Amino acid sequence: MFEVVNFNEIGSTNDQVKRALRAHADEGYVCRARSQVGGYGRQGRLWTSPEGGLYQSVLLRPDVDVAKLPTLSLVVALSIRAALLRLAALPEDAVKVKWPNDLMVGDRKIAGISMEALEGGVCLGMGVDVFRPVDVGDDLLSDGKYEPAFFEDLAIGFTETGGIAFGSGYEFANKQEAIAAVGDAVLSAFEQCYPVWQERGFDPFMDEYKACNYLQGKRVRMQLLSGDTIVTGEVVGIDENACLLVDDGTAVRVVNSGEAHVL
Repeated sequence: MFEVVNFNEIGSTNDQVKRALRAHADEGYVCRARSQVGGYGRQGRLWTSPEGGLYQSVLLRPDVDVAKLPTLSLVVALSIRAALLRLAALPEDAVKVKWPNDLMVGDRKIAGISMEALEGGVCLGMGVDVFRPVDVGDDLLSDGKYEPAFFEDLAIGFTETGGIAFGSGYEFANKQEAIAAVGDAVLSAFEQCYPVWQERGFDPFMDEYKACNYLQGKRVRMQLLSGDTIVTGEVVGIDENACLLVDDGTAVRVVNSGEAHVL
C-alpha cells in the first residue's frame, strides 16, 4: 500500500505530503527524511528534527464520513505503539498513549503525531525519537511539557561486529537502517489497522486504547492553545468519537480538543 520516498534533509515531511495532496497524488505516498529544518507537530508547534529520529508523513484518502476523522490519529498512535513493542520485545505497559496523539514511556514522550485534512485527503505526520541526536540537548528536543524518551534506551544494543540489535532480535548495520526499520514497522502495523478503521470505525480499537491510556485516572487541566481552561478534573476514559471524558466533580465533561496538563 505504501510507497516511501526518502530525503536526506527536507523542510518538513508534512509540507511535502501536502504538496502531493494538492497535486492529486494517490493514497499511500510516504515522505521520510533523515532530518527536517522546518518540522512541526500538532497545532503547528515547531519540532526540532535532527538526525537520529524517525520523521515520516503519510498521504491518505480515507473513504469515511468526515466526522470519523478525529479517531484516525488515535489508531495511528496505537500502530506506533504496537510497532515499538514488537521491535523491542517490551511488555504491554512499557509504552502508553497520551490523548490525543502522543506516546509516552513513563512520563517521557517518545513519539508524536499531527493530522491535517486537505484537498479531500489527510496528511498524517509522525515523529519517533529513535536515537539520541549528537550534540543536541534534551531541552531542545522537549515539547515544553515532557522530556524526550529514546527507543535506543529501551531496545537497542550492539552485535559483536558493531551492528545494531533490537530486543526482538533484529540486527542492522547502522543507525539509518535501524530507523528505517522502525518506520517500516509503523507502516506495517498501520496497514493492518487502516482498513478495519475505515469499515468499522474506532470501536474495534476502543479496548486496546483504554488499556494503554496514559491519562486514565489522572487529574488534568484541559486547555486550549490560547491558554484558556476548558475543564479541570479526573480523566475517566474516552468515548467512541475519540473525545476525552473528564469528571470535574459534578459531571463528566466531553472534551474534543485541547491539551491535557497533568496536575
